[in-house]
Amino acid sequence: MSMLKGHRSNPERVVDRFTRYLNGPMGRTVLETLDEGESFILQTSEHTFRVTKRRGKAVVELLSVQLA
Repeated sequence: MSMLKGHRSNPERVVDRFTRYLNGPMGRTVLETLDEGESFILQTSEHTFRVTKRRGKAVVELLSVQLA
């Protein structure tokens, strides 16, 4: 683990994980159903994201964090 990765906030780690998942083999089906530039909202119990297909890859953007 790099030094920088240990200092990233939880939302940044979640964005990174969703990005890697959606751009990996398990997320291939999701990307295949999206047209270039198309996006959708992904909401978990703690975060809301916008996922957009750009240049054939998923780009995940954090929209909000729900505080407990």
